[in-house]
Amino acid sequence: MKDTMLRLEQIIPEGMQDFKIRYAVLQTILENEPIGRRLLANLTTYSERTIRTATDLLNKQGLIEVAHSGMIVTTSGKVLLDELYEPLQTLHALSALESEIEILIGARKVTIVPGNVDQDESAKWQIGKAGSNLVLSLLGEDDVVAITGGSTIAKMVELMPAKQKEPTRTTIIPARGSIGKRMEYQANILAGEFAKKINGKHEVLNIPDNLSANSIETIKQEPHIQKTLQKMAKSDMIILGLGDAMKMAKRRNESQEVIALLQHKGAVAEAFRYYFDEKGEVIYSATNIGLDLEMVKRISTRVVLAGGSSKAVALLATKELLKDSYLILDEGAAKKMIEVSIR
Repeated sequence: MKDTMLRLEQIIPEGMQDFKIRYAVLQTILENEPIGRRLLANLTTYSERTIRTATDLLNKQGLIEVAHSGMIVTTSGKVLLDELYEPLQTLHALSALESEIEILIGARKVTIVPGNVDQDESAKWQIGKAGSNLVLSLLGEDDVVAITGGSTIAKMVELMPAKQKEPTRTTIIPARGSIGKRMEYQANILAGEFAKKINGKHEVLNIPDNLSANSIETIKQEPHIQKTLQKMAKSDMIILGLGDAMKMAKRRNESQEVIALLQHKGAVAEAFRYYFDEKGEVIYSATNIGLDLEMVKRISTRVVLAGGSSKAVALLATKELLKDSYLILDEGAAKKMIEVSIR
C-alpha cells in the first residue's frame, strides 16, 4: 500500500492533492459539526472557492449533509475517514522522520502525524486517530490495559470505533487517581468509555490523586484498592500522555514549596507525578495512587501520545520511559525534538 500510494502521487500529484484537501475538509467538518463554509475555510486555511468545490462533491457523494444549521458528516463519511486514514498517512511521507525519532529515543515504533497541536488543535484528531488504530491492532483478548487521563488520550478513546461483537475479556484500568476539573479527561471516565468501545470490562479508582502522603498510604490498604493496584501492576499495556512539568504541577495543586523547587531545578516533564529535568533525572516525586515509574517501565507494551513542539523537551527528557515504546506524535513535536537534540 505504501509504495502504491507514493507512486500514485508521482503520476497524478494533482489527484493526490485533491484527496488530501477533501480528507482534511471532511475531517474538519466532523470535528466542528454543524459548521458553515466560511468558518470551515478559516479553520482549514483553504479558500472559500476550494471549500465550496470540495463540499459540493462530498455532498453529492453522500459523505456530508448540508442543512440550515451547517454541514455534518454522514455515517458513510465517517466510515470513509477511517478507511482512508492509513493511505493518507503514507502520502504525508513522514517515514524518514519517524526513523530518526526511533533512533533518537530508542522507541520500538514511532508514528508521526501531520501538523502541530500548538498551532492547530485539529492535529490532536490525527494523534488520537493514529493512537486508536495502533491500540486496537495491539490489543489482546485477555489483556489488562492501564490508561491515564488528559485531552489527547480522551481524543483517542473518542475516535475508537465501537466493536459490535461478543463481550471481550479485556480489562481497562485507570493508571492513576483523578486530577483536574475536567471529568471527561480523567482516567476513570476514559477507562469506562474505552471498555464500552471494545465491549470489555473496566475497574475504577475513584480517589483524588493529590491527597497527602499519609492519606494515600491509608487508602492503599483498603482491600478493593489493593486488588485494583495488584491488577494494575500486571498490566499488559499502558496508554499514556506526557505533561509539561509546571502546567501539571499547578493542575495537581502542588505546594508553593514544590513549585519553587521544580522551577529552581529546571523541571521540564511530568509523568505519574514524577518530575524530570532536561537530562531525564527525577528531581521530585510524590506519593500517588496508581502505577509508579518502575512499574510502568516493566509493562511490555507502552503506547505514548504527545503533540506540539512545546512537548519536544519533555519527550527528550523521558527517553528512558520511551525506550522500546510505541510513540505517536505530531510533526511539530518531532521536528523540534531533532532541532533540540543537535544543539
